[in-house]
Amino acid sequence: MRLLWDIFQPSNSLFLAFALGFVLLVAGHRRAGKWLMSLSVIAFAAIMVLPLSSYLMVTLETRFPASELPEKVDGIITLGGALNSRSTQRWGRPQMNEHAERLTEAITLSQRYPDAALLISGGHYDPADTLAEAEIARGLLSELGHPLDHTMFEGKSRTTWENGVLSRDLVKPAPGETWVLVTSSFHMPRAVGVFRELGWQVIPYPVDYFTDGSVRWDLDNVGYRLGEFDYVVREWAALVAYHLMGRTPELFPR
Repeated sequence: MRLLWDIFQPSNSLFLAFALGFVLLVAGHRRAGKWLMSLSVIAFAAIMVLPLSSYLMVTLETRFPASELPEKVDGIITLGGALNSRSTQRWGRPQMNEHAERLTEAITLSQRYPDAALLISGGHYDPADTLAEAEIARGLLSELGHPLDHTMFEGKSRTTWENGVLSRDLVKPAPGETWVLVTSSFHMPRAVGVFRELGWQVIPYPVDYFTDGSVRWDLDNVGYRLGEFDYVVREWAALVAYHLMGRTPELFPR
């Protein structure tokens, strides 16, 4: 699935369409070639100029607004994606990425609720990874002096679905317990959907915002738009796929 996405993500698909159009043009199919090349250029321009990616990202990020937490919390779950396994292996020190708040905010909550369990769920998200994200997190928390007596590490999951299944199997949450789910705001709808499908009601605690909550015409960063569009379309595609596979009860959980 990951390989298919790498090939057919919007930017690559449009480039391939443009290249095919050029081949058709050279081969003498001028009309078809011109149309395909023109449509590719128009689509590229629309993605880079119009605030399409901004709108799609804001829609995801605002689906679960931040809310006040109760006085008592039994546990905190944070999903992987905050640490870079290969960089950590190469440099010998924990390397965090643009989703670092998934872990830092979970640690902050753990300090706020010292009696609550902290579960860090994250395995090998890339086949080339040699270290599970949970392993790196264990080392990082030890370096920070964070107590590990209330901390659990789930290091086998590779997907959001496996985050939910393996975390549930490890924790075995009892009825009436209060668990807080920490993940990126754009990822929260799919994550909450997975936990609901598994019968585990959690309190969403979104972090790691890409936007300020408004849709902007940012013409100073038109090149950035293409990468952002690929990124956000991938999450929307995953929402659809998870619902079709029965991994979320709703297409767009709220």
